[in-house]
Amino acid sequence: MEMYGCEMCHFKTKFKASLKKHALVHRENSEVEMYECKTCKYKTKRKGDLKNHRLVHKANSEVKMYECETCHYKTKHKGNVKIHRLVHKANSEVKIENSEVEMYECESCLFKTKHKDSLITHNLVHRENSETKHKGSLINHRLVHRENSEVEMFTCETCHFKTKHRGSLINHRLVHRENSEVEMFTCETCDFKTKRKDSLKKHALVHRENSEVEMYECESCVFKTKHRGSLKNHRLVHEINSKVRIIFECETCHFKTKRKGHLKQHLLVH
Repeated sequence: MEMYGCEMCHFKTKFKASLKKHALVHRENSEVEMYECKTCKYKTKRKGDLKNHRLVHKANSEVKMYECETCHYKTKHKGNVKIHRLVHKANSEVKIENSEVEMYECESCLFKTKHKDSLITHNLVHRENSETKHKGSLINHRLVHRENSEVEMFTCETCHFKTKHRGSLINHRLVHRENSEVEMFTCETCDFKTKRKDSLKKHALVHRENSEVEMYECESCVFKTKHRGSLKNHRLVHEINSKVRIIFECETCHFKTKRKGHLKQHLLVH
């Protein structure tokens, strides 16, 4: 069967129309027709996304609700109930078990896939390179340098969360879902559970010796860590407050900090 592939990233589809829709991801808002919500500031490149978004402004009684036949779960979106139903499927009911097909495993982390080309693409993550390895990654990175008003923002329907990245919104939505509604990733060594696969990957480092994993070292002191993000936070210690790009401030008192996590902890005081 002929597959249609995106020239900008690794997206593939059997349908030409789907490729056409996907191509909008790589185009600037100024280059395409934008569909705007008349109730709020939401904008999108896809007409179907606007249709789904409008449901946010309607009460449950005004729209068709999609219900799970197994539990009390209800949603305005047909796609959400399809995803939810997977929660009730036992491993024995899944059509294709991982054990029945050849799985390609990453030698550096917990990543597994049924597709060899996906593993090849994933392995680039572990290669030392100051430049980006994927065209799609470069496109996503460029959003960092653009103002929110210049790009399409992805907004959470449940809270005020906004992001420039569709993937970040998908991950954020897990915050609003019960553990029983989503696939949970469990540590094989301890009782740790998480809704996010990347969180399990980070947690797994706890059980590995420093000599077994890549260590991130501070150039200014003897600090070492298994987590790249922890090193980034640590470096702030060596910077003068006036040079730090972002200072997180409490809206209730005069508390200030260089770290977002510390502000969250402080807010519990109020």
